[in-house]
Formats: sequence, structure tokens, C-alpha cells
Amino acid sequence: MSPTRLILPLAALLLAGRALAAPGLPDGQPIDASVPAPATVIGFEPGQRHPRHDQVVAYFEALAAASDRVRIEHTGETHGGRPLFLAYFARPDRLADLEALRDARRDASRTGEGPPVVWLGYSVHGNEASAASAAMVTAWHLAASRDPEVLDWLDNLVIVMEPVLNPDGLDRFAHWVNMHRGRHPSADPLDREHHEPWPNGRTNYYWFDLNRDWLPAVHPESRARLQHYHAWRPHVVTDFHEMGANSTYFFQPGVPGRVNPLIPDSNQEITARIAGFHGEILDAAGEPFYAREGFDDYYVGKGSTYPDISGSIGILFEQGSARGHLMDTPYGRRSFADAVANQVRTSISTLRASRAMSDELAAYQAEFFRNSAEQARRDRNAGWLVSDAGDPGRARALLATLLAHGIEVRPVEPDERQGRPEQAWFVPAEQERYLLLRAMFDVSAEPAADIFYDVSAWPLQHAFNLPVAPVRRAPDTGAPLTAPPALPAPRLPVEAVAWVVPWDQHGAPGLLAALLAEGYRVQAVAEPLVAATSEGPQALVRGSLVIHGGLQPEDRPPVDRRLAALSAEFSARVFGATSGLAQAGIDLGSPAAEVLVAPRAAMLTGRGLNPYSAGYTWHWFDTRLQQPLTRIDWQRLPRQLDDYTHLILPDGNYGELPESVGKTLEAFVQGGGQLLAVRRAAAWVEQLELGWDFVEAQDDQDEAASVAPERRPYGQAQDDRGREQIGGSVLRLQLDTTHPLGFGYAQGELSVMRRGAQVLRPVDNPYVQAGTYADDPLVAGFLSPRNRERLAGGPALVATRHGDGLVVRMADDYLFRGYWHGTEKLFANALFFGSLVDRTPAPDED
Repeated sequence: MSPTRLILPLAALLLAGRALAAPGLPDGQPIDASVPAPATVIGFEPGQRHPRHDQVVAYFEALAAASDRVRIEHTGETHGGRPLFLAYFARPDRLADLEALRDARRDASRTGEGPPVVWLGYSVHGNEASAASAAMVTAWHLAASRDPEVLDWLDNLVIVMEPVLNPDGLDRFAHWVNMHRGRHPSADPLDREHHEPWPNGRTNYYWFDLNRDWLPAVHPESRARLQHYHAWRPHVVTDFHEMGANSTYFFQPGVPGRVNPLIPDSNQEITARIAGFHGEILDAAGEPFYAREGFDDYYVGKGSTYPDISGSIGILFEQGSARGHLMDTPYGRRSFADAVANQVRTSISTLRASRAMSDELAAYQAEFFRNSAEQARRDRNAGWLVSDAGDPGRARALLATLLAHGIEVRPVEPDERQGRPEQAWFVPAEQERYLLLRAMFDVSAEPAADIFYDVSAWPLQHAFNLPVAPVRRAPDTGAPLTAPPALPAPRLPVEAVAWVVPWDQHGAPGLLAALLAEGYRVQAVAEPLVAATSEGPQALVRGSLVIHGGLQPEDRPPVDRRLAALSAEFSARVFGATSGLAQAGIDLGSPAAEVLVAPRAAMLTGRGLNPYSAGYTWHWFDTRLQQPLTRIDWQRLPRQLDDYTHLILPDGNYGELPESVGKTLEAFVQGGGQLLAVRRAAAWVEQLELGWDFVEAQDDQDEAASVAPERRPYGQAQDDRGREQIGGSVLRLQLDTTHPLGFGYAQGELSVMRRGAQVLRPVDNPYVQAGTYADDPLVAGFLSPRNRERLAGGPALVATRHGDGLVVRMADDYLFRGYWHGTEKLFANALFFGSLVDRTPAPDED
């Protein structure tokens, strides 16, 4: 027996008498002493230190082993290999028949029958860690308490608990604060413990914000949760967070008037009544709070709003943080245990409210699902027709997203008489997820609010760059899909004079990355052509790949076998050319089919830079291209960057970087390197001494400029500023498809997700702007009149030569949140086709 096993029973005896004082629990309740308290398993009281995720898992496993009120279910694992699990609490006979109860939830949610289901979710942000400890305390309370109220909950509710939504981030944060906790913790806000290093523990393994991933469902944590969420159809869903130390405690309903208009008014009314229970328990504890300021209920892809658009009551909680173990705040000294206590209290108030309002919650949910189907009929909307636009891979990704949300999708029977594409699917409107579907496909340019906590629009058809059209009449369809459709099986001919890969395929960049990384020679066509292939004529867009077998290095395995494997791996079609002569356009051996250079890319990281933007890029390299990416903290940037062809600058505050970094980048570009700069980085590189030829701004200063501005109320200053912040709007990009950065796009118009106020300076050369914003740029969301004017017709994607190198300025993040597939190829073009960008002097230059 290990020493730890000998110590824990002793710890149980020592702690049994004081376990009732666990943070946030009422004193003096009778308990079942055979049920282990958290400290007996993890070795310290909740709030005393920060638990690692494996300790949380160990505690719940011990709890389930000791109590027949608890059952755990493993649901998957994170990118970092940490287990995901749910814990269920109910009376023993109900837990014994849990599967049958879950299977019955679909019908019960429609009729308002069955026990109410409450879903308690904790710590989606890893460094908002009080919630994870609160989950253990609340779980022990439910498993061990003999209080009549708790027994009543177990008899009449089903409680689903997700103790840690973000295990990878939680562990990063726990390691930092525990390693800096002294025997006497420092409460000084400047202490090192309270300032974890970049990228910090808020985000997941790839530095994504999982709280924004409920809608795109890019990550395994979200996909596992959605599967079980839609099976259980909970009545109430909680979302426990922390905010800045200089705050108290927040719970919804949130800011009036900043609610997504698709959310029923009755949802907000019920949320407000539940808020009364939270206020009562916090008042009794002497804890200050607020409920109608700061946070909104607009973006349906976050954890407190997604349930509101899906038939549940979602509730956001925000606890003023200690960001460690002890913190001096304007409200006094706050300990980690204090923060845990408030999260426990509002967990209890949520269960108290759910029990007291059981009938109302059940009736609301039944009405929600009934009204959703009826609303589709009132809107005279039969549904949406989705086309693959010639790219089955991208269409499959969209359909997989829809299916993850429990949305019904049906294949459309081909009908050439109606000009219907061969690959199309129908999404019926008359289904229980109708309001969610409307939110997914909404392209309103006049949202109900003008200030947003997150993005103001998120239409999936623009994110995936696919035709999605509402229809008034349903087409003939097959049975509903149970899984995303299988992609066409690759067919690679045994013999060919060369192989060609159309660049307008979702999987083509991954296939190219693998070939180049393995040393194969690949050409990319700069002009369109029609190739003669064993499957007939194939039209190839600019950027399509040509692989000649005879040009490959002798030490490489046969390229045809490698192409067969890569075609299957990346679901990219490869055609065997039967002749080097094209049927139209350039030939396969044309000088306009240049040999590509294998990129050796690095990305700048570190303090001041945006970990989200950096994470999107790392995730794209690692999961889409399946290639490594070197990440270099700017403090460690070597003066010589000869080992790299590309340096990626993610979004961030580059004003913090020393002048020496700029000098290194200037030398890198002048020596032939390529800079790919995103958002604010794209504006910052404009100050590098690279011989820019910017268009000079017109001097519009006049006598009126000295006149004092019209007075405005001080109290409106924050809202006025908020209207000018572009938190997330969809804009229309005019794309030059003849430019290497525009290769692979058939249409010259594309939708991009715009965030931030940065504006790129135009260059005095008409050929270098691969992308400009349209004169009327707004597609969906909110854009203030001033920002419309600033961006209209302006540069969005610019590639300029400097010395022997290239600078690509991207005003927007083309890899936004890992799901904006429609603009991914712009980033791929910048990575692979930069060498194809020639100098283009203006026509009047000598």
C-alpha cells in the first residue's frame, strides 16, 4: 500500500469534524461520514490551493465509488489527452435507469413531463478556477448531505455536472499559482503569483476561448458537450466564470436591450425570477452583487446564450477574482476560498430555484419547442438549401457542424431540370432547432443593438463560403443524415504524364504541405487551364498543383504512391494528366507553372501578442496542414533568421516590442524573408523602414479643426466608444483572383470576419492590393457609419516587395476561431505562393 493511501484515511478522520465549513455551504448540516470530503482525496481543503485536473477526476471517481447518489460518465478527452467527464446526481433508483431517462428526454421536453434537468458547468476559462473547486464542494454537498432540502432535490431533479469545461487551461493555471504560493500568500496585486505568463490559462490547448466555441464546435471539449447537452435537453444551464479583481459578483439577466432578438421574452423573465434566488443567498452571506450591467446575451455561441436559443435557461455567473490565493481589492482582501464560496452559493441557489420553479421550467421548455416549429410556418420558410460549391470537403465540415447541434439535414435528390447541383442538402425549417438555425444563418446588417460583448454576426454560410439559400418549397430528399456524408473515394491512375490537384479543394493545402515537407517538387499554375486527364477534361483554377513524376528527386519514394496516400488522408482529388498539352490555357510545362519553395515558417509569440490569433494559426498548421510550426517568443528572437522563409506576426500590441525586433524584421525581409502580418500586426509593420511607397494622406486641416467639438454627456462616453469598436462584423471583400493571394477562388467576392479598428495604409501601386473592402462593405452585424466610411474601398490584403523579401498585410484574421473556412485559403496562399508574387511597378514607371 502506498504512503498516500495510508495518509488519506487519517486525513478523513481529522477533517470530518470541520468538513461542514467547506466554502459556501451552510453550517450544521447532517452528513453521511462515509462519503469522502474533497480534502480526503486531494489532500487540502477547497480554496486552500488550486487542484489539478487529475485531482478533480480522482475526487469524482472516489465520490461515485462511495455514494449511490452519484454516477460519472467519461465523454472524451481534450487535445492534451486529459479526460472529459460528466457527473450525475439523483436518487439511486433514477441513476440506475439513467439511460432510459435520457432516451425519454426528447419526448418529455416536448410535453413538459419528467423531472427537471439542471446542468451545472464550471471553469470554461482555466484561470477562472474558483468554479472547478466549487464543483467539488457542491458535488460533496449533493452526495453526502442528509439535509431535507438536498434530499428533495435528488428526489425531484436530475443534476448533470460538468466539473471542468477546460482541463488543459485549468492545469496551466494551477501549476503557475501553486508554484508561486508561499506559506504566507501575498495579497499584493503586483505579486508574481497574480500575473501568469503568456499565453495564460484562460484558453484551451491551442489557445482558443472555449466559451466562444459552443457554436462553431471546433474542439473536442465542445463536441463532447453538445452531444450530451442535446440528449439531456436541460431546463437550466449554468456558466460559472471569474472577472477582474476590482469587481464583486455578477449574475444574469444582464444588460436590458442587449439580448438576441430570437431569444423569447419569457426566457429573460424566468432568468430574472431565478436571479431573486441568487440575490437572496448572497444577501444572506453579506456579499455584494449586480445583475443588469456589463454583460449581454447576444452572441449565441457562448455558454450562457447558446442554451437560451436551444430551449434551456442559460445563466452566466462572474465572480470577482483573486487570480491566485489572496488578493487585495477595493472591496477588501479576497481569498481563493471566498471566490469558491460564492460559486457554491449560487450553485445552491440555482438548484433551489430549479426545484421551486419546476413546473414553470417544464412548461417553458415545452412551449419553446412547440413555438419553434410553429415559427417556421409563420415565417413561410421551408428551410435552407446547402450546396457544396464544388468543394465536398468544405461542405462536409459545415454539415458536421450542423449535425453536432442536433439539426436535421437531408440529402437532396439530384434534379438536373431545376439546375440543382449534384451535391446538395436540405435543412428543414420546421424542427425544434429552428431559432438556432435562424441565428446561424442570419445576415442582418441591422442588429438589435449597437454595442456588443462579443461578435455582432456569425453567419455560417459566409464562414464556410458556401451557397446557403432559404427556400419556400422543400425539395425531394432522402432520409436524414446520421453522420457527415463520406467524401468521394480518391481515384488515382496508375500511369500519368503528370498529376494535377485543383487548388479550390478544402484539403489541397494539407496535401501540398506534406509534399513540400517531404522534398517533392511541386508546381503551381498562375493561369487557369483545362487539363486532359484519364477522367476527361478538368478545369483547373489558378494555384492548382502540377506534380511531374520525372522531376522528383531520386531519393524520394515514387510520387504516385505518395499522392494516393495523401489524397485519401486529406480528401483531395488528384487527377492523372494524359498529356502535357492543355486543352485550353497554359500547358503543364509552362513557365507560368513555377516550382514552389517549401516554407520553413515560424511565428512570433509572447507578451503583448494576442494568444487567440496565435492559437488559430498554430491550430491550423497542426490540425489542417498537419505540420509543425516553430513558435518564438519575441524576447528570444535571434538576430539572424536565415533558417526561416516565413515569419508570421499574429494580431497583438506590437507597440511593446523593442526597436531591435523591428530592425531584425527589416533585415529579414530585405534578405528575402516573407512577413505575414495579421490585423494590428499588419498596421504595425507599416512603420518598419522598408521603403514603403504609401499614398500620401490629403491634408484636410482647416480652420474648423480648431473649433471645440460639440459637447456630449460624460455618461455616454463609454457607450460612444463601444459603438466605434468593431467587436466582430462580417464584411465584403473584393478579391483579385488573378493575384497569387487570390488563387483558388472562383468568385471575386468573399466574406471576412472583421475585428478591431486597424486600417491599412494604401500603397501607390495598383497591382499589390489582392483584396479591398467593397464600397458598401457590411454583410452582417453592426458597423458604425464612421467605420463604414473608413473601410469602404480600402485595402484589406496587400502584398509588397521590399528588397528580396515580401510583406503580406492581412487586415483580418483569416483563420478566425478555427471555423472561418471560407478565408483559410487566403492564408494558405500567403504561405505557399508568396514566391510567385513578382514586383509590379506602376504602368507610368520607367
